[in-house]
Amino acid sequence: MYKKIVSVLSRNSKMYFRNRIMHQGERIIQCLSLVMIVVASGLCISIPFFTGVKIEWKKRPLSLESSPYIQDLEKLCHVGVNGRSWEYIVIHHSATAKGNAARFDHYHRKDRKWQHGLAYHFVIGNGSFSGDGEIEVGERWKKQIHGAHTANMDCNRVAIGICLVGDFENGGSPSENQLESLVRLIQYLSRKYNIASSNILQHKQVHQKCTACPGKNFPFAELKTRLLQLASKGNNHMQEL
Repeated sequence: MYKKIVSVLSRNSKMYFRNRIMHQGERIIQCLSLVMIVVASGLCISIPFFTGVKIEWKKRPLSLESSPYIQDLEKLCHVGVNGRSWEYIVIHHSATAKGNAARFDHYHRKDRKWQHGLAYHFVIGNGSFSGDGEIEVGERWKKQIHGAHTANMDCNRVAIGICLVGDFENGGSPSENQLESLVRLIQYLSRKYNIASSNILQHKQVHQKCTACPGKNFPFAELKTRLLQLASKGNNHMQEL
């Protein structure tokens, strides 16, 4: 009798543990399945965060619309005094890797001892201490004071000085944003003051002591081409009207 009871209890125990193990196994399988679904659905989100995975993105071409510095030139160039009769635009480079209008102004006031500070009327940044392509306006422009950007004082009295931050003589060249901003600024100023294309000059073209400014790597021919293309588009638009 005792043996029969032990046998029955043993058989029932085995069935109980077998069923429990089967249920636990099913739960484990269900959990694993759920984890796999979650991982699979989140794979496209998690991949970019693995350093070993390379993902290539298509680069958008730069244009006036994509440039971060599309400034209102009418507002930017507004002056509260009587304007001068500007006849020329002279282009410079800073011959430095970094800089902005404030730094150049400090140097011209403190070191060069120029009363009106910044020699140029406009400075176009390269992303170092101002934005890449950002146009900064100097006090000389705001007060319509002659520039100090060439060694020819007769030229300074009638020439707008524009300086691009960078050294374009020793390997560097203007960024696309700088060039776009320069084109827009020159287009605006030449129309406003009726400055002929032949009077848009590089600093080294001014009759004065020898200088390489704005450097051999400055794309002057490309600049003139872009200005001609814009002028042509403007003329075609006027004819259509």
